[in-house]
Amino acid sequence: MRYHSYAVLLMIMLLLLPVHAWADNEVTVKDTGWAVCLEDVMVNADANGKPRILYTGRTSIGLTMRSLPDKDSAAVGGLKERARVNIFGFDQHWLFCWDDDVGVYYIGRHNVVEIEPVNGNTWPYGVIQNRFIAITAQDAPLRAEPTADAEIIETYPADTRISLWHVVDGWAVIPYKRVVGYMYVGDIKELTPISPDVDYADDGDIIAAFTTFYSTEESELNSGRMVNLKVGCNYISKTYQPGEAFDFNKTAGPYRKSRGYMPSPVLINGSTVAGYGGGTCQVSTTLYNALLQLPDGMTILYRRPHGPSGAKYAPHGVDAAVGADTLNLEFRNDFDFPVYFDCTVQNGALCICIRKGSL
Repeated sequence: MRYHSYAVLLMIMLLLLPVHAWADNEVTVKDTGWAVCLEDVMVNADANGKPRILYTGRTSIGLTMRSLPDKDSAAVGGLKERARVNIFGFDQHWLFCWDDDVGVYYIGRHNVVEIEPVNGNTWPYGVIQNRFIAITAQDAPLRAEPTADAEIIETYPADTRISLWHVVDGWAVIPYKRVVGYMYVGDIKELTPISPDVDYADDGDIIAAFTTFYSTEESELNSGRMVNLKVGCNYISKTYQPGEAFDFNKTAGPYRKSRGYMPSPVLINGSTVAGYGGGTCQVSTTLYNALLQLPDGMTILYRRPHGPSGAKYAPHGVDAAVGADTLNLEFRNDFDFPVYFDCTVQNGALCICIRKGSL
């Protein structure tokens, strides 16, 4: 496969980085990926600093326009309910907006509806393009900031597979629920680039990936949920041919004991109840976020979110509920080649890779 020589070179560079000593503190996790996202989108700004508008939306309530992606930052203006907003970017919590009088301002993602691309060349709203697949070399702390003494969000054991957003100054930037975490690259033994061009990729190459995270608590219901994540992934891990349509409920369901599923909490209309198959929505949501990264080949036919707030293990607005007639994820492979879903559920990380070609 291509990229192997690049990956080997990258790993040699990583091994030459200095070893860090780790320590914990009491920092509160707030980083939603603002700096990384802003750098990505501002490369398209014009000579006067005005960014290229990618989406438009409508406010669901009256809102304060913030000077920074922080609810305590200075107000720079106000918006009435149903006001139109021009969006040039987003992180996992905030929308980056532009007003000709105010300039750049920020509002919460959850307060804007009817978000649509301004043209057909714009990626679907909510996409976080993962660029690498990492395999941990040892117990690897995911930290709240890219510093050796920052708060540890979680620690992932050796051989855990996680997709990531960027590598910046020796730190892997990883979307984690609705914030981002940072993993020191010295704790990573393999770092494989995801193909930037599906036409250039060889059979077997990863062309898209996404990771969501789950609790590994050993309670009865959560143990059932972890089983369900693996069972659901096992059902969808196969090859899909050109033109083939996928129906998550038909492929992974029915969600019964006889199919290997266990009782676990199920999110319905914002409320949690016990039921067989709880956790499969996290599988469908992870898959949906990987599919969004392939808008020219994987056509979404049907998708419903869990509700206005969505599922907390994914960025706002990009979850995919399954398990009922009106809750399903359907798509079609419109590439001229087959794709294979390669799923892992381990150590609190659910990673779904879409590979070009067949198993």
